[in-house]
Formats: sequence, C-alpha cells, structure tokens
Amino acid sequence: MSEKGHRISYEILNMKPDEPKREIEVLATQEELTHLIKQGYLIKEDLFSGTGLEELRSALDRLEAKEKDDVGVNTMGNFGGLFLRYLMDKDETFLKFLQFQPLLSIARAMLGPQVQMGMSARISYPGPENQETIWHQHLRYIPKPLPPWFIRPHCLDVLLYLDDVTDANGPLCVVPGSHERIQEEPPAEYFGEMQGSIVLRPKAGTAVLQHANLWHRAMPTTSEGSKRRLLILSYYPTWLKRGLYGVQPADGLTKPLEKQDNEEILELLGKTGYM
Repeated sequence: MSEKGHRISYEILNMKPDEPKREIEVLATQEELTHLIKQGYLIKEDLFSGTGLEELRSALDRLEAKEKDDVGVNTMGNFGGLFLRYLMDKDETFLKFLQFQPLLSIARAMLGPQVQMGMSARISYPGPENQETIWHQHLRYIPKPLPPWFIRPHCLDVLLYLDDVTDANGPLCVVPGSHERIQEEPPAEYFGEMQGSIVLRPKAGTAVLQHANLWHRAMPTTSEGSKRRLLILSYYPTWLKRGLYGVQPADGLTKPLEKQDNEEILELLGKTGYM
C-alpha cells in the first residue's frame, strides 16, 4: 500500500457470520477524504494522460458520431450540450471503469463497501447558445422538515475531463460545503453569481469528485472556446434506485456480466446488495 493511501476493513452485519470482511485499499489519503467530507469535492489531477487519455477521447468521439443526430444537442434549456448515457454498455473502453480502483476505492471509503455505479458523458460545443447549466444538485428529494427517521441519500459523482477547461469553454463552479445544506436548495433557474462559489478549470485527465448534492453549475462554452468532453461516473449505495435518464441497451456489454457468479460485479451493476 502506498504511503498516499490507507486500508479499511469492513464487516457487513447481514446475519451471515461466516462472510469474510471486505478489505479496501483506499487510493487516497486521509487528508483528501477529510477535504471531500467537509468541502464536498476533491480534485485528482492527472488521473489519465498520454495514450490512456487518447483512448477515452477516441471512444467518446466514436459514440458521439454514432448517437449525436439521434440524441440531439440541447441548446434550448437549462442543461445544454449533448448527453450520452450507459457508456459501459456501448464501448469496451469504458467497461474498464466498472472496477477502476482509483475511483472505486474512494467511493467505498465514503459510502461503504456495497456500491453500484453508472456512467454517462456530456459534450459541449463552441458557439451555440444555452450550453451551460443552472445552479443545481442531483439528489433533490429531501423533505422539509426532516422526518425523525429520514435516510439522507448520498452519491459520489466523478467529473472526468477529457479536454483542458478554460474560461472560453465552460469552467465548473461549485459552492464548497453546500452539500451539507440539506434544508436549502439553489435558486430556481439561476445562472448568476453565487456567494461563496469558486471556479474550477481542470486540465485534461483531471477528475473532480463531488457529493451529488454539492451546488454546482457549468458555465457557457463560447464561440472562442473549443469542444469540451466530460465523462460522468456516479457511485451510490446498492439500495438506491438508478436515475431515469436514457435507455439501457438490451444487448449492452454489461449484460453478460450479470450472469456471472461474482458478487462484486453484480453489486456494481446494481443487481444485488439490497433486500
């Protein structure tokens, strides 16, 4: 284990006394996890570079060419750009992320050993209007006031940038610590300045890990900018329902994996790990 990481040993209390503990080698420092807990985000630079980065770009470009005309680029709403769903079902290149330990180990450190994941992408283009997002958060179903036994939903979103982010092609804005403001929400349909916000301009190959309820927005991609390609990985507990976006291919690449007798894979695909 690297000096930059640490180990967590989980015991799952499921009335199966013979089930072995789950040993997680977390590829992050305690300081990094503390920052993620308190601030709601963590930046991991140079997660991909060189050939590995080019492989991801090429795979997303192939999918873009195949689906762009059918899916369509949204330039009329508050979430502009091209959104592509179920990436791991559509290209072998993305299937590597199913057990990608630099991210999965952090998700398990934050959420526990039993997690599932999904993967999508957003592409923004130079020029067209409305290719930005409003201030938003992803887990919006929280009642006010909080019921005594309310179970707060958690999700770790990973924004993996495949292109350098500049002021011209749409920086990421976040409000540190806002994921803990669970009895508040961002102003409706709001694109403007937010008190306490910071602007992030990740380099290509950098991942921004954030709690799904961190207040955030993407700024516009201008005519002076360039195309911005972004992979989005979402890790959440196995018992949390998946989002309703997109349609999973009936013959997707993950389908054969569902037939394997591999508890870890089945959990990651959301097929087990709940009652």
